[in-house]
This record gives sequence, C-alpha cells and structure tokens, in this order.
Amino acid sequence: MRRFLILVIAASVAAPTFSLAKSAAETAETRIRSDMAFLADDALMGREPGTKGYDAAAKYAVKRMKSVGLTPADRKHWRQEVRLRSALRDVAAARLTLVDGDKQTELTHPDDYIIGQNFDPGSFDVSAPLVYAGYGVTAPEEGVDDYAGLDVAGRIVVIFGGAPPALHTEKRAFYSSGRVKNLNAAAHGAVGMISIQTTESANRAPWELFVSGVGRSSMATIGEDGRAEVTAPSIVAGASMSAAGAGKLFAGEKMDFAALQAEEAKGKGAPAGFEFRKTIRLAGASQLSDKKSANIIGVIEGSDPVLKNEVVLLTAHLDHIGLSPAAKPGEDAINNGALDNASGVAVMLEAARMFAESGARPKRSVAFVALTGEEKGLLGSDYLARHPAYAGKRAVSNVNLDMPVATYPFTDVIAFGAERSSLGPVVAAAAQSMGVALTADLQPEENIFIRSDHYSFVQQGIPSVFLVTGWANGGEKAFGEFLKNHYHKPSDDLSLPIDYDALARFADLNFRIARTLADAPTAPVWTSGDFFGSKFSK
Repeated sequence: MRRFLILVIAASVAAPTFSLAKSAAETAETRIRSDMAFLADDALMGREPGTKGYDAAAKYAVKRMKSVGLTPADRKHWRQEVRLRSALRDVAAARLTLVDGDKQTELTHPDDYIIGQNFDPGSFDVSAPLVYAGYGVTAPEEGVDDYAGLDVAGRIVVIFGGAPPALHTEKRAFYSSGRVKNLNAAAHGAVGMISIQTTESANRAPWELFVSGVGRSSMATIGEDGRAEVTAPSIVAGASMSAAGAGKLFAGEKMDFAALQAEEAKGKGAPAGFEFRKTIRLAGASQLSDKKSANIIGVIEGSDPVLKNEVVLLTAHLDHIGLSPAAKPGEDAINNGALDNASGVAVMLEAARMFAESGARPKRSVAFVALTGEEKGLLGSDYLARHPAYAGKRAVSNVNLDMPVATYPFTDVIAFGAERSSLGPVVAAAAQSMGVALTADLQPEENIFIRSDHYSFVQQGIPSVFLVTGWANGGEKAFGEFLKNHYHKPSDDLSLPIDYDALARFADLNFRIARTLADAPTAPVWTSGDFFGSKFSK
C-alpha cells in the first residue's frame, strides 16, 4: 500500500557528558521518524543514484542540514558532484561457449551463469584458455599464493569466492574483496575472471538471489579523462557461475566441481590450481549511460585555531537500490530502504543536531556526509576519500552509520574496526557511559568490515569505525529475520516494527564517540602492527 509523502523538514578516555533527557529523547524519536518517513516514501522510488528520487532525497538532506545549523563543506556548495557511468546488462548478448576439441557446449544464461558488465567499452568477446586458481589470493605475509606454479597470462581464471579460512577474520575479508582479486588476477596477466561459489556461500546466498538482480545496473565513477574508473581495466571479460554451470565447466577436467567444492568445504582451503583442457568463449554487452549524483556535506567548524583543520567524519549512505527489475505485475517493486539506510541518515542528522545544540563547538571540525553510490560499490565514499571536500581540511577519523537494524531495544553493539586503532577506547568509553556492551563480530563469514563506506576511508589511511546494533536482547533473531525476509527487498519499508527510541539511543552513542574524537588532544592512530594500518596508512 502506498504511503503518504511526509513533508516535515524538520587507558583512559573520558566520555562526554552530553546525553538525551527523556523529553529530548521523545523529540529525537519524532525527528528520526519524520526523516525516515520522507526518505523511505514510495515517491522517492528507492533512491537509486542518478534518479529523481535520489535527487529529492539529496535536497531533503540539504534542508535538514541547514535546519540544524550546519554550513556547506567549502563554504559555498552542499553537493560534491559525482559523475557515474551506468552499465545495464544486455542479456540477449550473453554468450558462454565451452570448447573441448571439436565439441562446443553453449551454456544457458542465467541458469548456468550471469555475464559480467563492462564500462569502457560496453561489450567484450574473448576466447581464451581456462585456469582454475583456488581463491585467486596472493598473501605473501601468510604464505598463501593460489597462483603458484600457474601461468595465467592471456587466460581466464576460475576462482572461488572468499579467501582461505586460515586467514584472520578481517584479513580474510580484505583478500575476499573482488577489487583485490581483480588486481591480483590482472597482475598475473589474466584477461578474464569467472567466479564460482563455495558450499558455504551458496548456502548463504542462493543462486536465485543473484538471478533476481540480473536486470539491475552496475555503476562506476568517471575520471577526469572521461573513462570509467574500474579496478583492473585489463580484466575485460567476466561471469559468475551457478553450481549447475560450474558442473558443466569442470566436467572431464582434473577434478569435477562436486569434488572441488566438497574438498574446499572441509575448511582447509581450496584445492591447488590447474589448467583446463577446455577453452572458452565469453561474450557480453551492456547499455551505457552517464549520470550525475552527489555526496551531501554539511560542516560544523571547529573552535580550536589549529585542530579545526582536522575533520571528524560522520557518514551514512543516502542511496538504495531503486526498483526491483524482476517484480511481476501487481507486485511492489519499490525498494524503500527504510532500515537500509534511511535509518542511518536519520541517525546522522540527529547526531548533527546534538552537536549544534550542545552549547560548545567541538575543537575539531565535524563533517556530516550523506553519501551516494554505496549500493553500487561504495562509489560516493571512495570518491570523497580520494577527493576530500572540506575546504583544505584533513579528515582524521570516520564514524560510519549503515543499516542499524533497530526493531528491538538493543543492549549491545558491534564496532567493526574499533580495535584496529585508538578509536577502540573511545568507543568502549562511550558505550560504557550508556550501559551498552561491546560484542565481537558474530558473522565473520559475511566480511562486513569491507562492505560499507567506512572501508573507503580505511583504504586512504583514515582510522574508521562502523557500529551496528548487537545480537543480545533479541538482536540475533531480529537480524536473522531482517536479512532473510527484508534486506534489499521492497518489504524494507516503514511497516517494519521500527523502534525509534532505539534509534535515538543509537544516535546518542554515535554522537558521544564523535564528540570525544572531535575534542581529543590528538587524532586517532592505527594500532602498531595492525594489518590495515600497515597496508594503508600514509
């Protein structure tokens, strides 16, 4: 049922004393409810970047930032324009042909495979030998090299998703990244990549889930040269394969797919790589179109004459996934994104109000950013991290707000990345001051550390933290219910049993963290020897 559009614009680290009294908490609930009602309304059509719905959300964010007393990031412009190239898959052009001597086998799209999308140019047609290369991971510090002894130059590599299970949780997340795998394959001379599922990943994300997104576009930012900014331009051909397709791909090879998958499932790593007897022709095309979107940035200028040139970032992605391309006539096709991530934006705006009305300006400058393109691959945050827009100031930390599943009164939080820098004691003190417990990552297989916007800032050497509501007090059931039935579906809307008091408390917690960072005598630093700090700090 259509919802009415609501036009209301309305060692030791000491935690700050600012908090919400009961009457203020009720007001906070009202504000958060109002913001979410606007951002998750059907009229915004799912807030996909480059659409009128996203632009309406962006204008709303500007009005709300003005209303709480923020100023434009560069003193003139609220919007950081981000040029995007959209690639919409042309299913009719997809071809995957296996060549085994005189025998040619044509696989079926999307039952057997889903063809990849290209941006420059929009089509590809590659015939090449095949090489299976485990997870496609090279981690010398861990003694891991899935390419050892393999020649993949000019070939298409076939790799499992994920990374060796022996790797540390967040290090495993790093090496599971498609970006890292593409760069590694390109460095070894590959021209294409085919992804296959482990048993674990297939259980978590059935093939039908991927098929439902076949009609959805991919996006990339556009560089100053007018070309799409892609990770590894030399990887020109790509596809993902179902278990059925992988069965045909590995048939008659050194190891068939069932045996390969079963061996990987033992938890000791993927079987060693090998060359295929077969070759492959992989072809696809995409309809390309260029679009504009924007990050929305509002700032509170710091009071300290020196520290004001350092910026604490609070970020929340404003975009969602738009319309469901596979929706049947009469079905709800609008992915409203109430919890993902209208809730995060509303919490960020409430934290901005708390800063503005706290009675004392923070020593450092604080920037509040509603980001575009998170659902398209962290595009807006990556662009901002590479192109800072704070009038010459330097970002020193990031507190990210993404998809707080606030359908229950949370009593604990998970703080991704906190232990990797001096942010850890700040988060712990803020949580303790509210009687909130800290819980370790309970879903390491989901690789959450690399899946939200904070990771773009981590890759630029900026210590970052990303909090989600935890699993205690009914949280585990709430998360399971949301992920199974509502995540990236039209049912993520305002009909969910949203606990606005919980969101107000979540805003308070994140405010306390950010306020401490803004007033601390020194900026956060990476923990000595931390993997991400060592890899990315500058």
